[in-house]
Amino acid sequence: MDKNKKEQLEALQVLSDFQDKIIGNTKILIDELKIEKKKDTDKLLKSVTDALNWEMSILNSTLDFINEKEEVLRKTDINHAVMALSEALQTQKDDKIAEELEQSLLPMLLQVKAAVQEVR
Repeated sequence: MDKNKKEQLEALQVLSDFQDKIIGNTKILIDELKIEKKKDTDKLLKSVTDALNWEMSILNSTLDFINEKEEVLRKTDINHAVMALSEALQTQKDDKIAEELEQSLLPMLLQVKAAVQEVR
């Protein structure tokens, strides 16, 4: 295995280990934004968006490796989910943010998790 592929595989291992945490935090965030906002909900939202930015940087450097045999993740689908969340964040409306987290981001995170587990 060449050095680049080895590094990509290592990055995917780190991403895989991280997926459960970001998915869990996203689910908690959806509930808090929909049901009852807590004192630290905004901090959790920042944490999720920071984690998403980190995850996107890993995906940008490993997507060709993930899709080497067949296209399991489409960059356009990932970008769509991120842009939908970005637009919701700009509204600063909790219900809209929760909706995009649930309908766009969470399905994308679950798809990434499945794809990364398959590659490993």
